[in-house]
Amino acid sequence: LTHILVSERLYHSYCANVKQKQQHRIVMSFATRVIAVVDALFPRTSVKTKRYFVEKKKICTTTTKTTTPAKEEEELFVVQPKREEDVMEEEDDFYELSDALPHNNKREEEDKETNTMIASSTNSAKIASRTRLSSSSSSASIVTRKKNLRNAAKKVNTNNIRLSSSTSSEEQLIASENISDMPPLELDDKGIERVKLQKNGWETYKYQDKFDCNYISAGKENTGPIVVLVHGFGAHSYHWRYQIPYLAKKGYRVYALCMLGYGWSSKASEEQYCMEYWGEQVSDFVRTIAKATETDKAFIAGNSIGALAALYAASKGAPERTKGLCLVNAAGNFEPNAAPGPEKKTMAQKAVGTAQDMEEAEENNTLQGKLRVAFGKLAAYGIFYFTKIRIKTILNQVYDNDVDEDLVRSIAMAAEDPEARETFYAISLAGSRTQVKPRDLLENLNAPVMLLWGENDPWMTPTKAERIMEIKPSATYSPVPAGHCPQDDNPTDSNNAFVKWAETVA
Repeated sequence: LTHILVSERLYHSYCANVKQKQQHRIVMSFATRVIAVVDALFPRTSVKTKRYFVEKKKICTTTTKTTTPAKEEEELFVVQPKREEDVMEEEDDFYELSDALPHNNKREEEDKETNTMIASSTNSAKIASRTRLSSSSSSASIVTRKKNLRNAAKKVNTNNIRLSSSTSSEEQLIASENISDMPPLELDDKGIERVKLQKNGWETYKYQDKFDCNYISAGKENTGPIVVLVHGFGAHSYHWRYQIPYLAKKGYRVYALCMLGYGWSSKASEEQYCMEYWGEQVSDFVRTIAKATETDKAFIAGNSIGALAALYAASKGAPERTKGLCLVNAAGNFEPNAAPGPEKKTMAQKAVGTAQDMEEAEENNTLQGKLRVAFGKLAAYGIFYFTKIRIKTILNQVYDNDVDEDLVRSIAMAAEDPEARETFYAISLAGSRTQVKPRDLLENLNAPVMLLWGENDPWMTPTKAERIMEIKPSATYSPVPAGHCPQDDNPTDSNNAFVKWAETVA
């Protein structure tokens, strides 16, 4: 095992190009952890492993190899002698336990002693020598020093854990300072604050006195403007995880809802979904939960099809309570004389058919009608399961940055609902039920408009933003380097752009 791991480490160190190094990073991450475990359980083995590693290093660094420029990238080893400090630095990367402590003179003396012992014997005698040394006083001395090192490392690790825990608690305290209703927060791998994923969701309210709808809020006691955030297709309130704490700490009263049929809200598979349906829900949420009034209006922001629901609320559902509208990579057809419904049919919409077809087939109550309905549902179920196992792949297609596991897991959680499959079928018919035209809603809108646009979106390209700007020349266009969901793909630029625009709205 030691031979294999060390060989892989050496191969990684001397890879000729970046691609080869990337291929071995995962292997070496595992190898390092295995060696750390072996070191903790078998001190003598760890000493031998380290010596063996140093020996292999010396053998490989003295190896010479001639290559032509054309074949240089194909070679496994780069021909250049290693400096002693480079060798020791790579050894430190491999020997993870020693890295738990800072470099000091005691460790340097120990390493020099180990190297001297290896250099003093021939290659054939080294392995036997190391075996015999296991019971010698020199080996015992080294093992003793290793044990001391290990005990000191445990102390350092314990202190680091305590410090990390203290720092985390301090961050939570700072994040929630003066905001009593801030949901639990965390920092992502870039150090950006966001809402922490909750398995059972957050707050709920009754919609139409029968449906439980989930939402996240923060800063209800703030004195700044109200902000209502509306997610897109297949997403939920957690998709605004970066905006909720950021805006609340800026003084805004923030609300992000799960539309009916999505996320942690009731799936309600029997409902006849359409854009008007969700638009009315957003309008009701603005009035009853966010408590916007004619004198205390709300900003409404929506992403993808959520932008259409937000547009409906701002233009028709609750225009007197709307302070401004932010369209984030909006879906919908804004072309002149465009028909209602989606700009392009999705795979599910093509396979299932229209709501009118399904309703007629059910009303006919014939064998042909029953088969038509059964085929439509089977097609929707198949696409549902196919999409369910490809959540991360689909998201990565429309994100600039790598999608994190929490977002994938949050969408998968919603798909585990027993009614999710039937609801997916019902939502597949929503586009054909929609009667309102996005262009008409936009033309009738009186509130200020912002276009927060991920300029690298392969679905809703910046040309759509240009079309919207033709209808609303006064709109503020704020492109950010991101994909279809810039609020999550590039939260820093998105947050800054939104706040900059909101501050200009009277």
